Amino acid sequence: MVWVKRLAALGFIVVLLGGLWARYTLRSSLAQLDGEAILPGLSKPATVERDALGVATITGESRSDVTRVLGFVHAQERFFQMDLSRRQAAGELAALFGEAALPLDRRHRLHRMRRHAEKSVSLSRENDDEILTAYTDGVNAGLEALEAPPFEYLLLRQTPEPWRVEDS
Repeated sequence: MVWVKRLAALGFIVVLLGGLWARYTLRSSLAQLDGEAILPGLSKPATVERDALGVATITGESRSDVTRVLGFVHAQERFFQMDLSRRQAAGELAALFGEAALPLDRRHRLHRMRRHAEKSVSLSRENDDEILTAYTDGVNAGLEALEAPPFEYLLLRQTPEPWRVEDS
């Protein structure tokens, strides 16, 4: 009977520690909603204010600065969804989900969306390049600023790939 109690206590401790680890990991992957953050590349400070529903309003001195902060906020709040969108369009979901996604990938690759996006970026105007680069840099800074990757990557045992200009 003593062994049963010890085994139950050990099981309880393992479950408790697992729960604490899961809570810490999940909380570490949440967006920073208040305080200050240093965002490389800003020409002047910018602010993010949230209303009662959590909707962000970004103010800054230049379009480039606001776009960079927008990328940061997007990555902090929804990088996994952004990643799914770019991978689906490019036919690259199997990289995340494995062989089960191959039929879907094959259908999407026919459209060659990644190639079209790369070509579109190569033909863009200089002003557009600045904005796309600012957004991309903001997204990657936002992803890097998370203490842990978004929890979906932990469940999939994957590592998020950096955002590229053509992904936008």
